[in-house]
Amino acid sequence: MLKAFFQLLCVALPWPIRRRLLNSVLGFSIDPDARVGLSVILADELVMAPKASIGHFNYVGSLDRLQLGGDALIGNFNWITGISSRSNSRYYRRKPNRRSELIMGESSSLIHRHYIDCTDRIEFGRFSVLAGVRSQLVTHGVNPISCRQSCSPIRIGAYTMIGTGVIILKGVQIPDFSVVMAGAVVSHVSAEQYSMFGGNPAVRIREIPKTARIFARTVREIL
Repeated sequence: MLKAFFQLLCVALPWPIRRRLLNSVLGFSIDPDARVGLSVILADELVMAPKASIGHFNYVGSLDRLQLGGDALIGNFNWITGISSRSNSRYYRRKPNRRSELIMGESSSLIHRHYIDCTDRIEFGRFSVLAGVRSQLVTHGVNPISCRQSCSPIRIGAYTMIGTGVIILKGVQIPDFSVVMAGAVVSHVSAEQYSMFGGNPAVRIREIPKTARIFARTVREIL
């Protein structure tokens, strides 16, 4: 908890000074053009490219790595948990290559009030967006047959939009150029791009035209 205490002590400092302290004392790598708001970050590594941003009142637990590409965004009031591989957790010793990571691609965004479980790796492709509120990405669970914990990575494809109140379970790989409708529960999906998925369990509902403007963005914001 010393890492959290140090960040709380520094919170009132001007951002340029706080950034230098976070880099020099905690070993983070935050670009001068990136910014962190009033948030607690307990990850072993934090890497932020130019124009990347983490907003206010986020909690980031003991991940191996939190990485934000250029212009990537984590909004406000998000709860991001993890179990660093340094902990040698007895629950996941059968997965020696497990990495507790959240990797945000270029111009990707994770908006507000979401729960992100990074027991295993979660990756957001470039220009992907987790929109709305109260979605859950969960990389671990219990196998009822073996009565053992297991975990698998989640990947959100490039230029993919996830609606509000969505649950995405371990091992799901959502293809590039996709839309997941609000309230969907995604345990597996087909690999077809330019698709809309929805329902419980989520299935492919229809094709989305390749000309859809959301798939051709050159800036992060959706206007």
